[in-house]
Amino acid sequence: MARVNESQLQQEIMAWIGQNQYVYLATCDKKQPRVRPVVLFISEDRYFFATFSGDSKVAQIQNNKLVEICIPLSEDGHTGYIRLSGIAKIVNNAALKAEASERCFFFDQYFSGYDDPDYTLIEFDPDLAEYLRPGENHSQSIHLKRY
Repeated sequence: MARVNESQLQQEIMAWIGQNQYVYLATCDKKQPRVRPVVLFISEDRYFFATFSGDSKVAQIQNNKLVEICIPLSEDGHTGYIRLSGIAKIVNNAALKAEASERCFFFDQYFSGYDDPDYTLIEFDPDLAEYLRPGENHSQSIHLKRY
């Protein structure tokens, strides 16, 4: 396993995240975990998910803001993952919803505009990462730092 300092490790993790928009989001429905694929997109170093307002993940996040995402990794026939845990919140700021809608590649396929009542923007603020490099046997964990 390659040894690197936390700053280098965080940069490596962020490079993978920049390449992988499809992730698995875990929320909690009362005492039952729920996992589903979502698209993670980044706007000005902030993480977002766009979803339909009636989706169960919206109510689950309103009831319990603690979430985790898992990003499967693959390189040279080897697999790994990045798990990020943190807090999710529903965004109500119209300007931020408009800006984020421009960064979401599928937005126009599902929503009529940033003010569409069916559009909910979720912001994800990760604080802990667990990283298993493709081909390695042991994961590494770090607390994420905002720059």
